[in-house]
Amino acid sequence: VFYTGQEATQQILAGLDWIAKEKKAKTFYLIGSDYIWPRTSMKIARKHIEQKLGGKVVGEEYIALGDTQFGSVINKIKLKKPDVIYAAVVGGSNVAWFKQLNAAGLNSSKQTMLTISVTEDEVLGIGGENLAGFYSAMKYFQTLKNPNNDKFVAEFKKMWGPKSVIGDVTQAAYLGPWLWKAAVERAGSFDVDKVAAALPGYEMTTAPEGYVKVDPNHHLLSKLRIGKWRKDGQADVVYESGLITPDPFPKGYQ
Repeated sequence: VFYTGQEATQQILAGLDWIAKEKKAKTFYLIGSDYIWPRTSMKIARKHIEQKLGGKVVGEEYIALGDTQFGSVINKIKLKKPDVIYAAVVGGSNVAWFKQLNAAGLNSSKQTMLTISVTEDEVLGIGGENLAGFYSAMKYFQTLKNPNNDKFVAEFKKMWGPKSVIGDVTQAAYLGPWLWKAAVERAGSFDVDKVAAALPGYEMTTAPEGYVKVDPNHHLLSKLRIGKWRKDGQADVVYESGLITPDPFPKGYQ
């Protein structure tokens, strides 16, 4: 198995480092949907906030998948007044979450939020007006300016229509077949073991996100980018890291 998306070191740790430094954040409220990915992500986030950043987690909530009632959580957030809401809410809950936050007056003019679960695809349902000014930590945004992405976006819209959007997950999925093709060519074989052995170390220069490299642990070396959402549903990239070596469950965070 090879993984083309981000992992903890690239998304969670690097994203928290950025928001803590950029916003001088010390207090965090963690919220996620109630299943393994948000719970594991928040476990890592809490340890990083408390042990590495010297911050404090003032609240932690998990919402049942599909739940759309956030009134009590929003009241707790208003009471705690965290510097940052760190969010990993997914699916239909995500739509309700942002709409109710905005309706309660907790927009970006009053509250900083960094989410790891909103891409351009989710914004279609949420509405750009409900999350303008909030931040997402991803490795890809449709607005990235490079020749690879310009071509990718143009061809995608030609295929799927001018109103279609491309999010981080879509771009990561797109890399998969091309990496497999490269591995087959390097191996000179379709044998699974030979193909898998051929891919680590491969450098891909044609990815829409830019240069990536396959690590021996089968994840990709890639960059973190922080996007600040606009009302039109696209994001301005306000930060870009260097290449980050992947470490999906870093030592000391288990």
